Formats: sequence, structure tokens, C-alpha cells
Amino acid sequence: MKPMLITANALYLLLLSACANQSLVLPLPETAFTTIAKDATGQLATLYPPAQTHFVLESGEGNVFNKRFKTQLRNSGYALHETEDAANHNSGGKQLSYVLDALTDVSQYGYYRLTLNIGDEQLSRLYDANDLGKPNYWSYRR
Repeated sequence: MKPMLITANALYLLLLSACANQSLVLPLPETAFTTIAKDATGQLATLYPPAQTHFVLESGEGNVFNKRFKTQLRNSGYALHETEDAANHNSGGKQLSYVLDALTDVSQYGYYRLTLNIGDEQLSRLYDANDLGKPNYWSYRR
């Protein structure tokens, strides 16, 4: 069996292709999580009235956004029950989960997307990491 030789050019191309698939997305400051949590709760209030809505939040990792979002929901008047598996919980509340992720596509660099899953419905919004004061429109899907 012949040993495989890798030329310097081949190694360079291999490293370049590996770097091209990774993009650097700056983390959001902690104040941004509060802004996004308030915005999301405000949008939920337009569709699901506080003090009349009980959410069953699928508790994920204990990150900063998770804590701010739960606090904001409770402060806005929502009944909130946390569970590790919302699909198997029968508390009578609307199932709520979320995903806050960084978009790594070059055309969307610097944007974060919040997706709220409420039962079978979904709310989603893009946030510019450089200017949270001007988010995009909410999209709503049934």
C-alpha cells in the first residue's frame, strides 16, 4: 500500500474549505436578551391575552435568554409551567417552546432568529445584532 502524500497546495485548499464553512457570529450582549424577551412577550400578548393564558414551557438549557424570557412572561401576567417534556404533560396549558439562533449564511450574517412554537402555531422574527431597535416583521404560521 502506497502512503498518501498531501502537497502544500492540497493542504491549503483543505484548510480554506473548512474555514469557509464556519462563520463567526458575535454573541449578543446580555441587554439584547432582555430586549428580545420583551419584544416576544409583547407579540404573544397580541395573540394570547395575559391572565387568561397558561403556557407550558419546555425548559431547555439555563441560558440568559431562557431566564429573561420566563421572567418577562411571568411579569406580563402569564401562568407558566415549566417541564422537560411539554409533549407528554397534560396541564391544560398551551405548549410553548422557542429557538433563538444565529443565522450563519453569509447573506444573513449578523442576524439572530427567534422562533416561538405555540402548540401548532409558529411566530418568527429576525433581529439585526447591530441594531436591535429595528427588527424585521413577525411572521405567523398556523
